[in-house]
Amino acid sequence: MLSLSTFGTAFAASPVLVLNTDSESQDAQAPALDRAVARFAGVASGSYFWSEGLVAEQLIAGLSASLHRQQLALPGNARLLSSYRSTGGGGERAAVMLDARGDVLAAALAHRGCGADGKAACRGNDQRAELVVFLRPGFDRANAQPLLAWSTRVPKEDLQSGEAEKIVRTDYITLDAAHTAAVPVKRPKGFSAKVPLYPRAVVYRNGQDALSDEKAKRVLRLQTTDSIAQVLAFYKQLTPPLAGMQSGADGRTGYVLGTRDGVSFSVNAQQPRDMPVVTNIEIEISE
Repeated sequence: MLSLSTFGTAFAASPVLVLNTDSESQDAQAPALDRAVARFAGVASGSYFWSEGLVAEQLIAGLSASLHRQQLALPGNARLLSSYRSTGGGGERAAVMLDARGDVLAAALAHRGCGADGKAACRGNDQRAELVVFLRPGFDRANAQPLLAWSTRVPKEDLQSGEAEKIVRTDYITLDAAHTAAVPVKRPKGFSAKVPLYPRAVVYRNGQDALSDEKAKRVLRLQTTDSIAQVLAFYKQLTPPLAGMQSGADGRTGYVLGTRDGVSFSVNAQQPRDMPVVTNIEIEISE
């Protein structure tokens, strides 16, 4: 059982969360928060809200209902921000603990285990949830007590069932973004091994599953928290260089195309407007 640290004691003494309804302030804050989450999680991935997705994307999605974002002051000018997925009815929620500089100390996802082990079904329901707590290296789990307290205080009206839930399982994971490698991408059957894949990326599962089996043989969709410029630079600096290489970038999109070992392919990178710290990559082998 975790002992109450200074953070935990302060949380227990100040249980009231303050709702920030200043939309201009939230709009200005969201990009900085997204960037902080991406720095914290890097290319770590897991199955929480969906199967094998970037942890950063799932945390940001869990904080996405900005009108319901709540803030709690913690000792040392730290704070806890929390909200839930707009499409989850409050059943899929996230919280982050930020230090005085705005960097993430720890984060948590209250989830249903959706997509775990490659299965579409969720382990939980509106009354049963699981909690995963992510810690920055060197951050004692006892100091993450505010996240545990947050997870148990779910307003009934935020859940689709209208009933309170119970956290039935809690996991702790230390995230060292600087030394975390992406889960190796498994190429779809028939996708040429001659086409290099961006190394710091994971399969964009929802996008890949939308492809037909035939199209998956020549199209692979990935995601990374690296920038479009980093993705394009990887392909532009291959040795030997791509034959007939062309490239360009414009705002939230960029591309590289060329031929390697006789296989022609293109790489298109794009940052979604609602998730600007994530870069979606589509690699397509020419027919």
